[in-house]
Amino acid sequence: MNPNSILFLYEGETEKEFYEKIFDIYLPKRKIKIIKSNLYGVHNINKKVRNKILRFLDDKKDQDQIHVLVAYDREGTRNVPSNLNPDILKKKFVSHKNSRIASINEVIATQDLESWLFNDIEGIYNFLRIPKTERKVNRFNNIEATNNRTLSKLFHRYNKHYQKGRRIEGFLNHLNIEKIYNCTPQLKKMMKLITSLCE
Repeated sequence: MNPNSILFLYEGETEKEFYEKIFDIYLPKRKIKIIKSNLYGVHNINKKVRNKILRFLDDKKDQDQIHVLVAYDREGTRNVPSNLNPDILKKKFVSHKNSRIASINEVIATQDLESWLFNDIEGIYNFLRIPKTERKVNRFNNIEATNNRTLSKLFHRYNKHYQKGRRIEGFLNHLNIEKIYNCTPQLKKMMKLITSLCE
């Protein structure tokens, strides 16, 4: 039996549906226990993550090697500091003897998760049913210059509505998740870590 377990904390509903699809494809089946929990936004994220960990430790006393993954948006370009302070959390939970928290890891989307979706711009165009003559395939080559507002404006232009934080499963079903994954180093790094914990 695998002694490792994962507490996967995600920013909101958009992340929940996206990462479910990633795990469905890439997470080794029945190799590791993974518990998922919604942070409901990045406001006070350090406090939220701390409280989630404390509650998990209290509820799951049989889990001894817990790896925490926190998936959230940077909400800006790479020169914008991330919202989470993992060093403070590691000092509290990891760097003392007999800690049940083995590691705390970040999965940061720059600018946000919607930026990653632009890796499959053809899928977005197909979902919006944009005429071939109006598709500018190279317009969004620099995905880190895009964000959820970019996606929302594109939706609005073609009479559809996109709102950050709402359920997007229908939209995601039209995208090539494997293409997005293969173009996103942060996702590959996350799954490499998870896969290593399954061995």
